[in-house]
Amino acid sequence: MEIKTQKKDGVNIVELSGSLDSSTSPQAQEQLLPLVVAKCLLVLDLSKCTYISSAGLRVLLMLAKQLTAKEARLALAGACPEIKDVMEMTGFINFFLIHDSVPEAIEAVRKECA
Repeated sequence: MEIKTQKKDGVNIVELSGSLDSSTSPQAQEQLLPLVVAKCLLVLDLSKCTYISSAGLRVLLMLAKQLTAKEARLALAGACPEIKDVMEMTGFINFFLIHDSVPEAIEAVRKECA
C-alpha cells in the first residue's frame, strides 16, 4: 500500500495504491486520521487501489465517522468495479459519496459543504 497526499484548491486528495487489507490498514489509518480536522474536504482516490478487505472497509468507515463528527466531507473517487461491488454487498456504499473521477469527487464535497 502506498499513500500519497496533496492539497488542491482547499481539498485534501489522498491516493491509495495497492491493497487495503489487514496488513496495510494500520498504516493507512495512521496516515489518514491526522487529516481529519473540522470542516475539511477530503477525497480518497481509489483508482490505483486493487483490493479492499473488511479491515480496509473498517478504516474507511472510521474515517467517515470521524469526518462527519467534525462537519467535514469525504468522497471516494475512481474505485474499480470489484471494490464498488464489495462496498455494495456490505452496505458500505451508503456511507460514502462515490464518483468516477477525482474532479467529480472534489465538486461533490464542495457542494456538500456549501
